[in-house]
Amino acid sequence: MLEFSLEYFPPSDNTGLSSLLEQAKTMSAFSPLYISVTHSAKDLPVNKTLNTVESLNGKIPTRITPHLTCAPYSISEIMSSAREYQSIGIDSVVALRGHVNGDQDHRDPFFNYSPDFIQALNDEFRFNISISGYPEGHPEKIDDYLDFEYLKKKCDAGANEILTQWFFSNDYFYQYRDRCDEKGISIPVVPGILPISDIDKVKHFANVCGSKIPANILERFESIKGDHSDQESLGIEIAISQIEELHKNGIDNFHLYTLNRSAMTERIIENFRDRLMSESLEQEKKAS
Repeated sequence: MLEFSLEYFPPSDNTGLSSLLEQAKTMSAFSPLYISVTHSAKDLPVNKTLNTVESLNGKIPTRITPHLTCAPYSISEIMSSAREYQSIGIDSVVALRGHVNGDQDHRDPFFNYSPDFIQALNDEFRFNISISGYPEGHPEKIDDYLDFEYLKKKCDAGANEILTQWFFSNDYFYQYRDRCDEKGISIPVVPGILPISDIDKVKHFANVCGSKIPANILERFESIKGDHSDQESLGIEIAISQIEELHKNGIDNFHLYTLNRSAMTERIIENFRDRLMSESLEQEKKAS
């Protein structure tokens, strides 16, 4: 049985928030494991992540999972945010370090490392804690050994699952999964899937996070450059093919980076729902 979780970013205004609520209601019909909401910048006058979570929470039958990013905040600030989420009934978070901006030596005590943050969350709360993983290596990694040592520390601190950065070559994921097994990491490793709707934007994302887009995918998008509808259709086709191949190799749980474009995500999940329903009916016929 295939299962999905979905990721959205906080809208910038009330119109976007209303649109996201409608998207979330539609996607809840597919029974996702949860909907995660990424972190908004600290210097904004409003915590858009909290605002989005409060707007969705209780209005859809799906667990809402906010991202908590510790690097921009003092320990007291980030733990206060966690308590605020707990007070409105949130029971799961994605715990991340986030980007370190500026000089941190002259500020209130803060978490130097994600494992410390995860341990603090685990000590005080009963959250289901998701953490990040990087099949192609963290952009700041020194070497693979230290990368996996650090991942193991995050897991041992109390993480419940690893959500991977998106990738387009499944071989990276298989190698990553094998290395996790070798390291004694036993929590689920959930592949992140990014349906491509705009190849130029994804190329920019890839440059920032150190991911690689296979040449054959770039060539296919180059042949339809400028046609937005065809790019979306191709992005859906590639994502479906990627999920199918991963599923054949024992993966049942997927995290979809929606970029707040639920129409694409819906078509991907519908493809598998229709197929699973068809397979279930066929099995029932054989059994009878």
